[in-house]
Amino acid sequence: MKTLFTLLSLCFAVSMAAAELRIAVVDLDRVFKEYYKSRIAEEFLTQQAEAARIYMGQMSTQLESLRAEARRLGTNALNPGLSDSARKKAADDADEAMAKVKAKETEITLYSNERRRELLRLEQAKREEIITDIRNEVKRRANIGNFAFVLDSSGKSANNLPVVLIHPQKYDISDAVIRELNRSAAKPVTPESKK
Repeated sequence: MKTLFTLLSLCFAVSMAAAELRIAVVDLDRVFKEYYKSRIAEEFLTQQAEAARIYMGQMSTQLESLRAEARRLGTNALNPGLSDSARKKAADDADEAMAKVKAKETEITLYSNERRRELLRLEQAKREEIITDIRNEVKRRANIGNFAFVLDSSGKSANNLPVVLIHPQKYDISDAVIRELNRSAAKPVTPESKK
């Protein structure tokens, strides 16, 4: 009888604690995509990648020009119609041109690797800044709503299945988080707002 009483008391205590335990959900994937700073960061990174692509194209054009010059000089070095001294000069010029080709190839490789690292670093820094903003707003919302836990409804398990299968819509704070994060976005100036 004492064990039954203890078990009933334990069940009652757990049910009371569960009744006080509030859980909210947030679709972090949606919040991240709809946050205005995400779009700004994406545009910035796209511009940086495009600038790098254009510069790489210019360097590739220079490389092709250097290769063509090296081939022309190499062909002259083998031309039997030229004197020995002219062929020797053409061979020396071809060697010098090939050195320029190798230097340009090295420059392109170094630039490409450095730019890729820089773009990844920029992307990570922007992402961390955005995630910090989102996390701070979710924490603030959790405190306001007295939620003990906030789960990410966009999260997937190792089997690529949703972690949160069902939840009452009233506990989804995604819209409120998005609204608050975007509240500080610059408002466009309209003729009515100038008055």
